[in-house]
Amino acid sequence: MKSFYRRHKKAVIWIGLLLLLAGLIAAGKELSGQANARAQDAGSNSYELEKTSYETIKKPKTAPNCDWKLERDLDKKIRGNDKQYGTLITTAKSDVSKSGKVSSGTSQKVLDLAAEYKSLTDKYSDMWGSCNCVTRSKQAKALGKSREKNAAVLVSEIDQAKLEEMNAAQDELKTARKEYADEAKANDELSKEDKAAIKKTVVPKANDLVKSLSSFVQSVTKLLSEIQQTVQDAKSGGPLGLVKAATSAPKLLTDVQALLTIAQGMLANAEALTVDANNLSE
Repeated sequence: MKSFYRRHKKAVIWIGLLLLLAGLIAAGKELSGQANARAQDAGSNSYELEKTSYETIKKPKTAPNCDWKLERDLDKKIRGNDKQYGTLITTAKSDVSKSGKVSSGTSQKVLDLAAEYKSLTDKYSDMWGSCNCVTRSKQAKALGKSREKNAAVLVSEIDQAKLEEMNAAQDELKTARKEYADEAKANDELSKEDKAAIKKTVVPKANDLVKSLSSFVQSVTKLLSEIQQTVQDAKSGGPLGLVKAATSAPKLLTDVQALLTIAQGMLANAEALTVDANNLSE
């Protein structure tokens, strides 16, 4: 046996290196798959933030000259669209679990529904703006922008640029929602019934979002640590250096670092939502 090893030492070493490389490539693909799944989670969490933020928009107690029939019609359509979108998120996640990516058919439906949602919330924004409910108008407009950006994240592989665009849209929504909540509280605009409804439904949902997004941040942090270790292995040289090209670890590292920033921003947004909802319910 020793004689065989001496005669075929180089061949044995190369076979070992190839097996090692194959294992590293498989590990890299596994990390990439996890990153794509976490990015998809970011899109679905954004949906939950949008849906709950929408629930904070209530009529002013002293109603201005608004078109309430139009408001009711748009509200019904927005809620219907939102429900369909939630169902499609489940379908998109199922696609990824089966084939590693969202199918073209599901992707198109997600993007189409997001575009329809934006069109509806833009009309909702215009309706509020026409009767001088400026902060409600701004929040409705921001909801549509956020939905478009989260749809782009939901249907594609992890992408730093798309994640950053979604983050910017969420920041805009957070700012608009706070302006509305602060103004409504300062002017005591909401009825007792609407305050009670927000306390009963929106506040618990916001608290649940904080919990789920805290877990999301932890999962992305864990994934980032695993990828950082892979990159460190790649930098160690020798055969492990080959994994750098094989797994695109540096790019994956950059994308997941961006994802962690977005996850932390979403957690802050959910925490701000709890403050806004509590203010509106008082």
